[in-house]
Amino acid sequence: MAILHLELVSFRNHNKQEFNFIPGLTVIWGENGSGKTAILEAIHVLSFGRSFRTHKYRELIKNKSSQLLVRGNFENKDTQDQVAVQMEKPSGIKLRLNGKPLSSRKELIGRNNVVVLSPEEQSVTKGAPIERRKFFDKMFSVTSREYVDTLQNYNRVLKQRNAVIQNAKDGSVPTKDIQSWDDQLISTGQKLWLLRFEFISTFKTRLSSVVNRYDNKILFELTYLKEAPTQGLYKSEITNALKKDLRLGRTTYGPHRDDISFVWDRRDLRSLGSQGEHKLSLVLLKLTEMVFIREKTGNHPTLLLDDLFAKLDLGRSKKIVSLLQGLETESGDPVQTIVTTTDLLNVEKSGLMSGEIENKTYNLKR
Repeated sequence: MAILHLELVSFRNHNKQEFNFIPGLTVIWGENGSGKTAILEAIHVLSFGRSFRTHKYRELIKNKSSQLLVRGNFENKDTQDQVAVQMEKPSGIKLRLNGKPLSSRKELIGRNNVVVLSPEEQSVTKGAPIERRKFFDKMFSVTSREYVDTLQNYNRVLKQRNAVIQNAKDGSVPTKDIQSWDDQLISTGQKLWLLRFEFISTFKTRLSSVVNRYDNKILFELTYLKEAPTQGLYKSEITNALKKDLRLGRTTYGPHRDDISFVWDRRDLRSLGSQGEHKLSLVLLKLTEMVFIREKTGNHPTLLLDDLFAKLDLGRSKKIVSLLQGLETESGDPVQTIVTTTDLLNVEKSGLMSGEIENKTYNLKR
């Protein structure tokens, strides 16, 4: 679904502002501090119920205000959604979909999908394994209700088992109480592993295709498990890890410990990649995310590009735009793209505004 209208009240540095978007390209330009990224952030909040920049809701509320409101209208063919997110400092966050209150963020996930490419996302390639798990878990959750349900169930059982481990470590409960959670952990954990393995296998294939279309001389791939562990292996590893779990106070084996690694030109990207390789790899991952979501849901997600063209040279910018336009032509559907930039000329030079796609611009002032 494409976002058509956005209303902000006391969000970041926006007092009260409204924006209209088109199914094609919208470019938001202005100097640093004018609130460009906050617009992308607000759209992400409407899609996921949280920001891609912070998990602290209070940071989103404009200084000296006690509450904020973000409201957006989305449309896809014959379907329309209005999503509203209201936050108040004393009472927290309230979500509404078409006027009806929602009990959790989970009810928003998968309805109005977005893919965001921002400097904050670079932790996917540079950060710890948890950052890569978050990237994939988020993507797979918006395309599969089974995945998000399984992930939530696993995290719930894991949290309960870890709590018992802490109590056993302190001597307040017997060690056997830990093992009473093992069957649930293994059952939900193996299901999560099987789903993750299946989706990552598909993603690897799509990534290879995107990389080849960008430049068939680039060697960029991800590495993961050769196969998902069987329940027998899982049980054996959990049993063998019990002493270690007690010593560390947490469960040390399972899909929550996965590491999906990226390899660039046969080198580990995280530890040996250059700045340019990290930047380009993130772009390729994000375009593959867009392809993956389109394939699984039947609709392109909205693409949010935060000052992308200031971080890449002109040659790479033009190749990325050509790839994006090729993906649009192949699917027959426009990719709603919202771009922020400090320099409108950078976007124009990239060729993004010169195609057949309809475009619109906003100039923000500090």
